[in-house]
Amino acid sequence: MVKYCPRCGAQVTDEARFCPKCGFDFSTLQQSAPSTSSQQPPQQPPYQPPPSNPPTYQQPTNPPPYQQPPYQQPPYQPNQPPYQPPPSNPPTYQQQTESLISTANKAARYTPMLTKYGKLLLLLSIIFEALTTILVSSCIISSLTKISAPASDIAPLALLLVSAVIYLISPVFSAFSRGINISKLTMILAILAFILLGITYIVFSKESGYTSGYIGITSITIYGTTFTISITTGIIILIGAALVIFTLFINMGGFINSIIQIVGIILIYIYTVSNNFNFESMLWGIALIIALIFNMIPSFYRGNYLQMATGIGYSIAVLLFTIGMIITGASQVSAPSPSSLGISGGIINGAYGTYIAAGAIGIIAGIIGLIDSIFILIYTLAYKAMPNL
Repeated sequence: MVKYCPRCGAQVTDEARFCPKCGFDFSTLQQSAPSTSSQQPPQQPPYQPPPSNPPTYQQPTNPPPYQQPPYQQPPYQPNQPPYQPPPSNPPTYQQQTESLISTANKAARYTPMLTKYGKLLLLLSIIFEALTTILVSSCIISSLTKISAPASDIAPLALLLVSAVIYLISPVFSAFSRGINISKLTMILAILAFILLGITYIVFSKESGYTSGYIGITSITIYGTTFTISITTGIIILIGAALVIFTLFINMGGFINSIIQIVGIILIYIYTVSNNFNFESMLWGIALIIALIFNMIPSFYRGNYLQMATGIGYSIAVLLFTIGMIITGASQVSAPSPSSLGISGGIINGAYGTYIAAGAIGIIAGIIGLIDSIFILIYTLAYKAMPNL
């Protein structure tokens, strides 16, 4: 006999107490009538067995609306080397200036040679410049002598001739001195040449006032050197020369002497450069004043940067002086020839040749000095001291 489980509808034997499928206990049933073999199963919907592990799903009552995050374009990253963090120890001054020091070491090998040959070429240019003045003055004196000109007319040119001779021999005493050193005798002779030049201005200005003399002019230009009738020019040059020569014999201290020298150089420079008396460099006065200013530093400062400061001052002074040499030399080599001015004569042509030679040599010396000053500046900045010259 069989019976059906009232819970799941499974067919089981009549003797079974529990349903083998859902575990229903048949003893709990209250049987109102005896079971028969013909008992029909209850009418139930088709059975669908539950899953072995049914998931528990709880749908939220109010699900939040979906919000799409805003689009963000990734930043552009070019092809770069991998990042290397900075070193923990900052680089030292020596490491930062490694390339500068390397350049300074190379420059130091050429500085003595450049200084030597630049100085020799400068002295040679001075000699040719002085020869030009000597030849021109001699030619004019010879012409005046032939026509029996009075001594008062010849005197200014004679003074100019003597001044040029002194200017000619003055650099010889410093030709073989070491580096940029200038002998005291050279400085004395140069100042003496300035004194004679100042006297020449005064005498010439007095003589040129006459309209009936053989000179009878208000100014004269000898290859770029102009002499005017102004007596003030000669007096100012004499005062400046006297101040400078005073400091060569009387030591009032480096600071005071430098100030006196600066004043003297300013007086000489203003009244010579305005008349195109350039002394191989139209910037010679400015360069010398800068050198004297930096020469005053040891009077009030003796720290670790003293040599560096004086070295920078020297290199700037040389730089300006050599630039002036290049400009002056270019002006000299472009001077018109005597034939183009309607002047002829062997001495005049010789003077023109020495004048051109002085300008050409001055340009070469200026270029060498310009390179030398840059090398000295590099070395001074790298080592805080001047190189051996």
